[in-house]
Amino acid sequence: MIFATSSTHGGLKSKTYIATKKGKIYLRHNSIHEDVPIAVALKALGIQSDKEILLLTSGDSEVYVNAFAPNLEEAARLGIFTRHQALEWIGTRVKVNRRVIGPRRPAWEEALEALATIVLAHVPVSGMDFRSKAIFVATMTRRVLMAMNDEKMVDDRDYVGNKRLEL
Repeated sequence: MIFATSSTHGGLKSKTYIATKKGKIYLRHNSIHEDVPIAVALKALGIQSDKEILLLTSGDSEVYVNAFAPNLEEAARLGIFTRHQALEWIGTRVKVNRRVIGPRRPAWEEALEALATIVLAHVPVSGMDFRSKAIFVATMTRRVLMAMNDEKMVDDRDYVGNKRLEL
């Protein structure tokens, strides 16, 4: 599991996790009810081509491509092939802010807002272009693939040498 802690100008802090479960990789965040398969998350962030997803996460390493293949198969099994389908899937699982009064927005709008402002909030999204955020998620995924392949890459996050000091 790898995580990134995001802070916004408003002082909001959140953690986004990329974790493995039964050989598959998921994106986990407190604002989403259940873990999102990584291929679905990348499709929602605008990377629609399976080949491009493989290239961003696995490169041309055969070992990483084989390790990542079940994630693409899971997205296909869920029937998610386009960005809109991925946003609909995520949108039905986003925890909605109940303080907003008025008609409920469509699920895909809820997902877009959550991905733009809450998940990895420190990575900027300008003009609804999620490319930089998708590349950040793909890089985190590659680190998880590297750790799955080589046990020496795994760090103990409780070890004092891995701690960061916040002032």
